[in-house]
Amino acid sequence: MSTLAGFPDGMRSVLQGDFGESWLSVVAAGAGLSHGPHATTDLLKADIQLTLREEVEGVFNPSVLVQVKTTNALRDDGEEWAYDLDVSTYNVLQNSKERLRRILVVIGVAEDGETTRSLTEGTLLVGQSAWVSLEGAEATKNKETCVVRLPKANTLDEAGLRKMLKTFGVPQSTVRGFEELWQNADYAWAFPGEGLAQ
Repeated sequence: MSTLAGFPDGMRSVLQGDFGESWLSVVAAGAGLSHGPHATTDLLKADIQLTLREEVEGVFNPSVLVQVKTTNALRDDGEEWAYDLDVSTYNVLQNSKERLRRILVVIGVAEDGETTRSLTEGTLLVGQSAWVSLEGAEATKNKETCVVRLPKANTLDEAGLRKMLKTFGVPQSTVRGFEELWQNADYAWAFPGEGLAQ
């Protein structure tokens, strides 16, 4: 058994965050998805970018940006998990004008800090996890935190990640085909040997 118990609160918070992001990366790798840090700095509330290397609704390689939160205060609320999200992150994730759409992943770890457990079948990641899109959610008047609810059906496994990417990895607007764009353009570039189309 591995545990984060015994670390000072500030250090434990940092280590929990690292564990949560690594959890998502391990699951994505196991599902054959492309994954990695979105940027060298976390200025956009986006920890990991996930990409499905397929065509979905005419879009190749659908991708999302994921903000990962790891907590020992995840609450069981029937069909959902409840989590107190900081307002600054909520305000970013509910924005519906992002080019790459955003997803919140929450990893719930045990109060005693247990993170992994060795079983005869292999190593088990200990905790609960789920994801949700807050895109288009109502603005909050809260100053510090607000409750978000994550459906338990939004699992953090291969099926759940593929559902995430197929649903939110494509742009909200309809992607127009090349021919339509060409017909509606005021001008067109010439291909070699074809001259300029008027």
